Amino acid sequence: MLNNILILSAGRRVSLVKAFQSAVNHLNISADVYGADMNPAMSAACNVLENSFTLPHVSSEKYLSELKKLCLEQSVKLVVPTIDTELLKLAKEKSEFLKLGITVVVSDLSLVKPCRDKRLTHDLFTSIGIDVPKTYSNFEISFPCFSKPIAGSLSQNIRILNNREELESWDINIDEMMFMEIVSSEEFDEFTIDIYYARDGQLKCIVPRQRIEVRGGEISKGKTNKSLVNLIKAPMSKIKGAFGCLTLQVFKSKTSDQMFGIEINPRFGGGFPLSNASGARYPELLVREVFLDETIDYFDDWEDNLVMLRYDAEVLVRHG
Repeated sequence: MLNNILILSAGRRVSLVKAFQSAVNHLNISADVYGADMNPAMSAACNVLENSFTLPHVSSEKYLSELKKLCLEQSVKLVVPTIDTELLKLAKEKSEFLKLGITVVVSDLSLVKPCRDKRLTHDLFTSIGIDVPKTYSNFEISFPCFSKPIAGSLSQNIRILNNREELESWDINIDEMMFMEIVSSEEFDEFTIDIYYARDGQLKCIVPRQRIEVRGGEISKGKTNKSLVNLIKAPMSKIKGAFGCLTLQVFKSKTSDQMFGIEINPRFGGGFPLSNASGARYPELLVREVFLDETIDYFDDWEDNLVMLRYDAEVLVRHG
């Protein structure tokens, strides 16, 4: 019988694996939480788990076959991807995994594709009624502008360009970038919003987190804020094919309801521990759905104005 949980690319996601451990313990389910990584010995999250396993890079031709083999050998019922590059490949294969009794927490391919291409993400925002910053073609860029990779993550290769000379001196393929107007931090606050979608694709919970300070593309200081829930609920309820946690990034005016959609990442984000601590325990919802076959109701009973101040901690490995 399949009864375990596997966290892919576990890396530094100690809080996430602990959240899944807490979920199975709280629900009194006989299940272990495992981690997988290319180098588990050097993964903090893998080292806080009793068992962890090596998988090849997601780009390897052996990745899917090795993952399926691992799941079957270790009786894995629930697979949780955590990085962007896994999503397309797993979305294409999630029905094949399900035939084996394995649920992969990934949205449908029809949603993952536009989320992985920032240009298509802007079209998706527009289709559900969320405004986006003005985007420039590569031939008609208005400076200063904000630039980012079309398929990037973790804030890599993003910058503000003040003039064309800065663009031309930048060693980057312009066709892999998108350029847009700058959203003023003096006029707008930045939010990341954790949204849970059940297996039937219905929206069940929304937790906006104001990004007070960011480091390396991930929130280091943040605060939950219920004031955005009503702005987000109607448009994000129109999203089709979602499952699990979607991480939405928006800018919200300090003085009005004006809002710009920036990104949608259909996975757990680095700042999710704040939402989990506030009472929006999405790992537990997943376990309830997949292991107990429960129906999840919409809820907003989570703690408002909860502040998270992240810091670096250590995992020490004896004889490493």
